Amino acid sequence: MRGRTKLLLAALTAGGAIVVSDVTYAQLSPQGIIGGITRPFRHAFGRIGHYPRARHHRSAARAASSRAAATEGRSAQAGPRDSSASGYRLGRVGPPAWPNAYEDVIGFTFWPDDYAPRLRGHGFDVIADTIAGRFDLRRSWARTATAGAAIRNDSDTENSAGQCGDAANTASNWPSSRIEQMLQLSDAQRSALGKMQSATTQSARKVQADCGGLGTLSPPDRLRALVQTLWTVRDAGVLIREPLRNFDATLTDNQKSSFVSQPQKMPASDSNTANEEMNRMYQACAAQNAERAERLIKEIEMRVRPDNDQAQSFENFHKVSSDMAKMLIASCAQPIPSDPMARLDAANDQLTAINYAATTVQIAFDDFYLKLKNDQKTRFDSLAR
Repeated sequence: MRGRTKLLLAALTAGGAIVVSDVTYAQLSPQGIIGGITRPFRHAFGRIGHYPRARHHRSAARAASSRAAATEGRSAQAGPRDSSASGYRLGRVGPPAWPNAYEDVIGFTFWPDDYAPRLRGHGFDVIADTIAGRFDLRRSWARTATAGAAIRNDSDTENSAGQCGDAANTASNWPSSRIEQMLQLSDAQRSALGKMQSATTQSARKVQADCGGLGTLSPPDRLRALVQTLWTVRDAGVLIREPLRNFDATLTDNQKSSFVSQPQKMPASDSNTANEEMNRMYQACAAQNAERAERLIKEIEMRVRPDNDQAQSFENFHKVSSDMAKMLIASCAQPIPSDPMARLDAANDQLTAINYAATTVQIAFDDFYLKLKNDQKTRFDSLAR
């Protein structure tokens, strides 16, 4: 295990050398950028075998989910939530399997203690849920029973699958409203913050406009739509770099300290505690990625029951999924950067890694899905239920 950890860190060090430098970066070829960032991962993980089975890590994954829920609760108290039906500050700005992706990028940029578990808690789960057709239905359920149990019907499922963005739900004052509550800003700082907020809002609307309904798409087409939407979310993050840089340049050192991750503020005597917490987060994230890949494969195998002619294609899909889950574990090992600009770059790198994984899985999945008979495809489509 110690050797594997060193290998992960070596891959991260090599991949971290690629940094977004300006707005024009968003216009470059997705394949070229993904290939450049993930090349160290592909060399590193090509020599690693299958990750241990998920049953060894379920307790860690449950603990991570509990911490993420508690952190999200603290985040909701720290800043105003928008009044949209979706309940997200920026509306639904991401793929249906991760509808608050862009909010998590912005939140991690400014408030890593609140948003790091949310952002880094996503990885292969986004790919698995997209393939299976399992999307976030919690906020679209029409009514709640007297006992508190949510009730849904077929129309709720259809609406959730198609409603991955609504420009009318975009908040126009987040994150600037929370920043102004935290800091006493000068007129020049407030002007720079306003420009950054405008760029954030415009970028969020672009993500929403790019997102399309997935309710009637086949599983392979859903995966292709995920790749496109994740790339748009990443571009949205790139497009706010310059406004963010300009706003950050107006802040005093004391004001900048408000956006430093809490573990960075710990005295030296508490460094062991910080390291233990980081290790727990890493273990939980690693387990989540590995578990979701294995669970998806097992569910497909049980539901579809591949025959002998499909076995080789299915095994290749299994191997590629496992390899990509391992690659996504690498993002969990990275320390949280100390300043907002570096955190925005780290969040964009994570989106790129997930997109590369989805693109790679898509090739193997397409080959397997094309070999399925009609009755098998019907059973596959029932995974979402």
